[in-house]
Amino acid sequence: MGRLAQAVAGILLLCGLGCKGSPLDTGLPAEFTCSSCHGGSDNAAPPLALDGATSTSDIGVGAHQSHMTGGSISAPVACEECHPVPTVMNGDDHPDPLSRGTVMLFGPIAQSGGANPVWNRTTRTCTDTYCHGATLPGSFKPASPLWTKVDGSQIKCDSCHAILPDGLGGSHPLHSAYSCDTCHSRVVTPDLTINHRNLHVTGLTDVSMATGDWDPTTRTCANTPDGCHGSNPW
Repeated sequence: MGRLAQAVAGILLLCGLGCKGSPLDTGLPAEFTCSSCHGGSDNAAPPLALDGATSTSDIGVGAHQSHMTGGSISAPVACEECHPVPTVMNGDDHPDPLSRGTVMLFGPIAQSGGANPVWNRTTRTCTDTYCHGATLPGSFKPASPLWTKVDGSQIKCDSCHAILPDGLGGSHPLHSAYSCDTCHSRVVTPDLTINHRNLHVTGLTDVSMATGDWDPTTRTCANTPDGCHGSNPW
């Protein structure tokens, strides 16, 4: 029996043992939890995948843990930002006895800025997600991240947006003499290290002047150290 057949058989067996209809939102018996079928002791996200896979190169595992923990660049990403979280176990929708691919339904952060995220199971990529820079203005266009490539190469600054002001939108090109932390001091350090991950990839741009004041209503800066541009709006 292959891994997939074993997984299906296991799910059907569990449903036959009384999990049918158990409410997930109020908790399951201690002997049977979400992590009984997928995930591990830290959280319910793979690995372990339903078919027993543990490698990030497997589509059932992929970048689940990178999203669940958030890492160094963002806060943890909630499960429902990518797919619905079931509230009941009815043996029809969850677990799926046919072991079909997860239904993808993106959440509010992924859709921020007018993004229209699309998951392509064949190419294993997400496109047009806010999270990976699709809605940022400017000439730089990010590549669609590959779900099963978890080597750190897709979480660099220039994976989602340009580093140099010329590639960014708005008035960024006029600020080429300044480093990112000049206007985003709470988020990034002068060496481009994210120093407050809870303010990065949130659906909002955090403007926090190292010296000076930012008015989000008028979109103007004041009291800058070198009086760089008076009251011109962004």
